[in-house]
Amino acid sequence: MKIDLGCSRYKHPGYIGVDIDRVPGVQVLGDGRALPFKDSVLEGVYSHHCIEHINDQLSVIRELWRVCADGSMIELTMPHFSNPSYYDDLTHCYKYSTRSFEHYDQLLQPLTGHSIYLPEVDLRLLETTLNYWPENTIKRKSHFKAWVVRSLTFVINAFANANPFLCERLWCRWVGGFYEVSFRFEVVKAIAKQTRRNGDS
Repeated sequence: MKIDLGCSRYKHPGYIGVDIDRVPGVQVLGDGRALPFKDSVLEGVYSHHCIEHINDQLSVIRELWRVCADGSMIELTMPHFSNPSYYDDLTHCYKYSTRSFEHYDQLLQPLTGHSIYLPEVDLRLLETTLNYWPENTIKRKSHFKAWVVRSLTFVINAFANANPFLCERLWCRWVGGFYEVSFRFEVVKAIAKQTRRNGDS
């Protein structure tokens, strides 16, 4: 079972729609801070521009890890901190950089030196991608404008994702800001199991 968290009317194909509002496409009512699923039952989570609306991000991250099985995938997309349209939506609570989730990958901690806010959580960060302009916005433009913006987006994305750190430090705002950043994680529970086993011995 895989869920699309905060899907609203735009549920990702092949996923169960979960949202706080009962609208077409939503099959399960649920809050990202207290998901209505048992531990380790989900094979994957997809969420597109949802969790930035939820206060208490640590509760959301803890819940996503709790309900996912070991080895399952979590895919999240949310506003990048340079997004010039971020403030258009007054319900936005957070924005993100390419390094926002390094705190929850326990293999990265010795390298980054980041604090570990959720020691029981381990989300292996597999991929981080910056996106200059989303396709759903591009396709609403005229044919010519869409071609120009899509081509520009392809070039800018290629440069940005070749070195996201350099992009964020030096030039992401020079090109007008990136619309979103996406993350793909593998849920790791072996460490938590071993920790509990050691505690019982």
